[in-house]
Amino acid sequence: MLLHTVFFNFTETSSEADIQSCADDARSLLGKIETVKALYIGSPADTEVRPVSVRDFDLCLTVIFDSIADHDVYQVHSLHYDFIANNKDNWARVRVHDAD
Repeated sequence: MLLHTVFFNFTETSSEADIQSCADDARSLLGKIETVKALYIGSPADTEVRPVSVRDFDLCLTVIFDSIADHDVYQVHSLHYDFIANNKDNWARVRVHDAD
């Protein structure tokens, strides 16, 4: 199993509607890219702030794959490219964390 987690920071000029549109676009990848087993997206939770808490992102996406090979299919899928093209102008910073 591979966990592909992406943390998005949006530009100062991005609106809440831009962030919501990105989240909606991401959700649409589930069921359309055959190697995506599960997909979760959200914003920083309103949990108690602790010294180890990290909230320096606007939106977080976690995609679950059965294998690295399945992840690789996703990376070059046209719908993944469309997601990036449709949203990248609103991103100030993107960080990817992959774990297996």
